[in-house]
Order: sequence, then structure tokens, then C-alpha cells
Amino acid sequence: MDTFDLKIIASDKYVYEGRCQKLIIPAFDGEKGILPDHENILMATDIGMTRYTTEEGETVELFTGLGFIEVMNNEVLFLVQTSEKPEEIDANRAREAKERAEEALRQKRSLIEYHHSKASLSRAMARLKATSKYM
Repeated sequence: MDTFDLKIIASDKYVYEGRCQKLIIPAFDGEKGILPDHENILMATDIGMTRYTTEEGETVELFTGLGFIEVMNNEVLFLVQTSEKPEEIDANRAREAKERAEEALRQKRSLIEYHHSKASLSRAMARLKATSKYM
């Protein structure tokens, strides 16, 4: 089966580097799929679940934060703020973050604080969704 080079790099670690059959990423308008010989692109990615299938056929799921993906000449570079496997996520901590963000949204604050709270809530909800399958 055809493959492509994939590098997933978080702000604090190399997540994956190797050959890949398929990559599914969270985009702002839904999930996007990358297959071998995909057209060249550069785009921003959203918070959510990322899935990739290795050359050996193993499918790996990751929770990824905001990022960027570059596809160029059958090589994919995926840069993300954060990356965690679902089983590494502390569901209790994510629930507490969700509650804090919801409380911050209920309070009348500045527009900047509102957007920070919305982003925090979005991250917490996505992390909880990622863990729900493993609980």
C-alpha cells in the first residue's frame, strides 16, 4: 500500500515520525483526510481527535490542540500545541477545567477574557470527549 512521510510535533515533544497510510485531522469545518500523493496544502487545524494509520496498519488516536499542517511532495508536517493519547488524559482534571471555564463564561468579563474562557471550554470538552471512549 502507498504511504507518505508523517511528522507530528507538539510544542514539548516529537509525537510521531515515520511512514503513514492515512491521516485524519480536526479542521475548523470538520475532519479532513490526508492520503498518499495528496495535493500540497498549508492549513490551520482545530482542537480534536487526530487518527493516523502506520505503515504496518496500526491505527493510533491522539487528542491534539490547535496547530498547522503542511503537505508537500508526499511529506506531511503536523505542528500542534499539545498532543495526548486518550488514556493519558486525566478526566477529573478536564471536568474541573470545564467547570471553571463555564463559570468564567457566566461572569461578565472583558471580550478577551470571554474568548480565553471559550477556548478553555472547547479544550476541556474535546479532552472529555477523547476520554469517554476509554472510561
